Amino acid sequence: MSYLVNQMINTLSNKVLRLERANSDRDYSGGGWYEEIKYAIYLYSDFSALYVKESFRSVSGGGLSLPSQSSQRDNGNWDVCEENGKIYLEVIFDDGSRQKLETENLGTGIQKLGDHIWNRYLIS
Repeated sequence: MSYLVNQMINTLSNKVLRLERANSDRDYSGGGWYEEIKYAIYLYSDFSALYVKESFRSVSGGGLSLPSQSSQRDNGNWDVCEENGKIYLEVIFDDGSRQKLETENLGTGIQKLGDHIWNRYLIS
């Protein structure tokens, strides 16, 4: 195992990565929509993982509002690997699917994962 892989394992172990996105739009009549999606990836020190996606959506128009909420949770295992000089976080879910994203430590509490910048926190 390379030094960089070992260093990234130490950086990610017992951490949760969080990403939040919000979008909205209004039209001239006062109708519109709002969407908020929160992602969390819990990376435990025993290499087990938990992926959580929570979403809230609301569509409004004509004085009515239609909110909806959903949550998705997937368990699996995680590891770090190196390919062609790049470091990747790989999560293998219990259903056999897998996700492999390039990752980089961007400083205290900030982690690049794929094309997005995530916040990194100690699991409490």
